[in-house]
Amino acid sequence: MMILTQCVLLWLFLASTFGQKVIDCSANEAITIHWRPELNWAHKLDISKAHLGSCPPSSISMEQDMLLFSVWLHDCGFRRLVNEGKVTYTNVLTYSLDAGLSPITELVECVYDLNSTDMDSMNNDLVFTLELMNSDFNAPAPSTTFTIGTKIPIRAEVKQQEFTPVQIYLQRCMLANTPDLAQNSQLHTLITDAGCLTESKEGNATFLARQEPSEIHLYFQAFRFALGEQIFLHCDISTGALQHFSVDEKACQYLDDQSRWELLDDPAQSYICSCCESLTCMNRNNFESGAYTRQVLGPFTMVESQPGASDEHTFWPAEQGLAGVPVWLVALAVCLMLILMAAAIAASYYLCFWRGGRLGYRPSRELLNKY
Repeated sequence: MMILTQCVLLWLFLASTFGQKVIDCSANEAITIHWRPELNWAHKLDISKAHLGSCPPSSISMEQDMLLFSVWLHDCGFRRLVNEGKVTYTNVLTYSLDAGLSPITELVECVYDLNSTDMDSMNNDLVFTLELMNSDFNAPAPSTTFTIGTKIPIRAEVKQQEFTPVQIYLQRCMLANTPDLAQNSQLHTLITDAGCLTESKEGNATFLARQEPSEIHLYFQAFRFALGEQIFLHCDISTGALQHFSVDEKACQYLDDQSRWELLDDPAQSYICSCCESLTCMNRNNFESGAYTRQVLGPFTMVESQPGASDEHTFWPAEQGLAGVPVWLVALAVCLMLILMAAAIAASYYLCFWRGGRLGYRPSRELLNKY
């Protein structure tokens, strides 16, 4: 009995001293990792020194002395490879050591059967669509070409074969210059971290008030991304229960004039969006509570504006003056014209009246001597 106890204690000591790694790829499009890097027994685990690709740990388990990562496979710099009916996601765990020492690294890999990653099969009663719309959202966009500075209206919708009310969410959206996300694709993120509209803080974008729980509308402003090329919008879309919001099911946008994040559907619960500031919305407890799909919209094109051209989709027209000239520039020109006019009037009065009524007037010497 004593020998058995000593063996167990020795095993626990070795387990706490050397590296451990437990990877759970069972959730589609998400991964959970418990990891303790191979440290010397004298080193204390430091959460600030660990990363999975570009993501820090979600938490640390003090009881097990292990780091926890719970992330999307489309975040943190995961590489995606499709080959022979399999989809492989790979990344690297990194733990920084003292200066002059090489960091500890371990490979992370999740392999899925290609058919099993088709989330549409989760619920055949739901049909998802992602569309370019006109400015009123009552018809498809009249054109797929947008000039820089104009608004691009997007609608995501889920249609139900049976009456089971659900609410739709855009979990993640990014622009790419390819219909399939590849290693050489140009990418720009609009929405990340389970519903954070980061483009509302980085650029000009906004959600619109919902008309129906099964629809979500947003605008983003056309900018200089892959100019003149075909562009595709890749979105991860999910459904959830009505009026049930969490860090996994939300639509958050940044209010620049108030310097804060707001929950679209219930501003009173905007505290849910606080994780958008640090991009750490990593609670995946209800990940499979609803349907989930990936949709690709496109192609469409963003181009430079033509001189003299007008567009009904001009974004935030209050910021523009005549012929696209900024209001501040028009105001400055008007002020300068008023100043010049005032100066001309003052000069005319001085020359024509103050100095005798005509230019070049000189008082007579005789009149001066007379008085």
